[in-house]
Amino acid sequence: MSRRLQVLFLLSLLGVLLCLGLVVAAVAGPWAALGYGVAAVVLLAAGSAKARAAQAAGKARSLRAGGRTCTCCTGSQLDPVQVVE
Repeated sequence: MSRRLQVLFLLSLLGVLLCLGLVVAAVAGPWAALGYGVAAVVLLAAGSAKARAAQAAGKARSLRAGGRTCTCCTGSQLDPVQVVE
């Protein structure tokens, strides 16, 4: 996923969380809104850390593969084929 798309998704998620926080503040008061805000920030931080770890693992996996069709072969898909009879 591109960095721009990730930023746009995060901004839209923050907007939705802000609107929900305003509703919580209006209905339940400022202490409930503060608790909601803390919970939202903790969940966003955890999700961000998990996404970064998954992105790093995917990048490491693609670097390790190096264009090979599988990890058990030493050749690539562009190597000439030799037919053995």
